[in-house]
Amino acid sequence: MKKTPGFTLIELLVVIAIIGILMSLLFPAVNGVMQAAQKAKAKNDVVQLAIAVKAYETEYGKLPTMIVSENEKYSATEGWFQGPQTAAGSSHYNSEIVRVLTGEDYNGLNPRKIVFLEGRTAKGTPEKPKDGIAADGMFYDPWGTPYAIKMDTTYSDALEYYDPNQKINFRTTVIVISFGPNTIQQDTSKTVDSSGRKVDDIVSFQ
Repeated sequence: MKKTPGFTLIELLVVIAIIGILMSLLFPAVNGVMQAAQKAKAKNDVVQLAIAVKAYETEYGKLPTMIVSENEKYSATEGWFQGPQTAAGSSHYNSEIVRVLTGEDYNGLNPRKIVFLEGRTAKGTPEKPKDGIAADGMFYDPWGTPYAIKMDTTYSDALEYYDPNQKINFRTTVIVISFGPNTIQQDTSKTVDSSGRKVDDIVSFQ
């Protein structure tokens, strides 16, 4: 009786090994493409949020918040909107701004209900939302951290991008930030921080 040709055990193991090697070579490339796509989406979001705030300011002649403070009484937390649960020292949620920009008359700040920002529903889970506006009204970046929105509530025409070791003034009314994959705010004028971590913040002014 003639035997039907087939794979031997050694040949099968060789094929599996080759597939494993190819997968190991392919994974970093796929991961790199995914990271690049997430960063591009975050960059688009921070720019669109900043544009939306400026469009609101043009329409209503003020910033989309009830918080107004005098220069001599100004504290960094007053113009910072992200969320106390993720940003030490932050005293306001970004949902306060997002609700106004997406057309809600929140606190009477958008009486014409103009849509300045087209939002999208967040992915992930209710406990860990990411990449969109979640049920809590917060706008999360692709890595699950709320976008930080800093506005010049003093109307001093100078806004600081805070870093533990440096303050850089920008002549703008709004800065929007994603803290990137490592979820830590860093000095964007550097490539690595003091701990040797790669600086991966994504900001609207760059």
